[in-house]
Amino acid sequence: MADLNKYPRSSGVLLPITMLHGPFGIGVLGKEAMEFVDFLSEAGFRSWQVLPVECTGDCFSPYNCISSFAGEPMLIDPRMLLDLGLVSNEELDERAADLSNDSVEYPVIREKQLHLLSLAFSRLVNSPHFRFARPWLDDYALYMALRRHFDDLPWFNWTDEKLRNYDRATIKKMRIEMRKEIDFYKFVQWLFDRQWQKLKAYSSERGVSIIGDMPIYVAKDSVEVWSRREFFETDSAGNFTAVSGCPPDYYNPDGQLWGNPLYNWKLMKSDGYMWWIDRLKSAMERYEIIRLDHFRGFESFWQIPADSQTAKNGKWVKGPGNALFKAMSSAIGALPVIAEDLGVIDKKVETLLTNTGFRGMRVLQFSHMKDDYHLPHNYTPLSVAYTGTHDNTTLLAWHHELDYETRLWALDYADFKGDWTVGGANCEINKSWIRALFRSGASLVIIPIQDLLGYGGDTRTNIPGTATGNWRFRIRADTLRQIDAGYYAFLNKTYFRNNPPM
Repeated sequence: MADLNKYPRSSGVLLPITMLHGPFGIGVLGKEAMEFVDFLSEAGFRSWQVLPVECTGDCFSPYNCISSFAGEPMLIDPRMLLDLGLVSNEELDERAADLSNDSVEYPVIREKQLHLLSLAFSRLVNSPHFRFARPWLDDYALYMALRRHFDDLPWFNWTDEKLRNYDRATIKKMRIEMRKEIDFYKFVQWLFDRQWQKLKAYSSERGVSIIGDMPIYVAKDSVEVWSRREFFETDSAGNFTAVSGCPPDYYNPDGQLWGNPLYNWKLMKSDGYMWWIDRLKSAMERYEIIRLDHFRGFESFWQIPADSQTAKNGKWVKGPGNALFKAMSSAIGALPVIAEDLGVIDKKVETLLTNTGFRGMRVLQFSHMKDDYHLPHNYTPLSVAYTGTHDNTTLLAWHHELDYETRLWALDYADFKGDWTVGGANCEINKSWIRALFRSGASLVIIPIQDLLGYGGDTRTNIPGTATGNWRFRIRADTLRQIDAGYYAFLNKTYFRNNPPM
């Protein structure tokens, strides 16, 4: 039987690092991130949940990463390069020039950032003063160097067949020929790791834990698929036979066609799931807790023929189940995991969640305003409660989208008598719901930053099933000062949520 008292009562805020304010067009791992930690600590929040921070591909989605291990270079604070004496004030000013304070312009920022990082690296002369080694780093650095060599094309569009197919003799040769280019990408990862560990230590000193997010799948254009093709479902020519997604539902009549390669679970099982063990170990170096994306895919996953235009033609295929988590636990010990158990959930998925002992997720916006699983009075200590996730609209916008009768029911449930249309950082309807979540039995409550600020739907983080316009919203410099930190400190104290989240 699950231990209902295993997890202490706690709370936190969901804010992607890219969403932070600052002069560089995107949130970075420096001054502004530490200021956000200060706000969390002052308000009594004990965790900061971030979206994946790994290196993204050309679509810039944090759930479609070019590496499952390497950090995203755009998140590196350029001011560190100035502190190291590797760039000038003028060059730093150029990096910050002509960028939006409201949204992330990814292609422009990536170009500016890589230019500045390249300048810094060129000034290390021939004696790099960095030392950084990880099991995944050599393949990642070579892959990025080769990608740059082939005009930033993904591996499956490279003209050299031997490099495309990771011919080991050719790879060995390229490691020598491209040593300088490889060292650049190792230097970039050293910078990222150094800044991340500084931020993590700063957070820890202030009693704030970082909750990370591990996507279940990797991108087709990723170093893992390029270098470990055998771990993915392909035909004899190396073409993918099926891809990932989820079936049609009320929100998406065509389902969702994610397009990520599917795992060869049989082969992964044969070596004791070592790739997954290494992946989780690496995540545990970065985060205190990991939200495991698409948990239901480990029980059964939606397999879609690779030539499909929608997800309608998919089918359920058995996943690794509890054998994977037993192998992880045996190799690592206790697993600090939150299971994202949303979507099409059946008894088998519920049984798997129970067997792992992980906490599942409850999302207020998913409730249908009856005696529903996602309503606060039904939350248990084995749940992590959200007003909404990064895939939902904001809480204020949700009220606007409800039909009239359901909205009346919701306002009665929240015991709210005022004007529900008024937003802003002191938005009373949001405070009513947040207080309901704090009162609930959920061991951990996470509030997206937009809901603390009372923002509308134009600030949502992501719209599932859309390819453009997502992951771009940023908060302003004065935003956090608008939030009544004292009120949330009071809630945390009143409802005994002043504890670490694990």
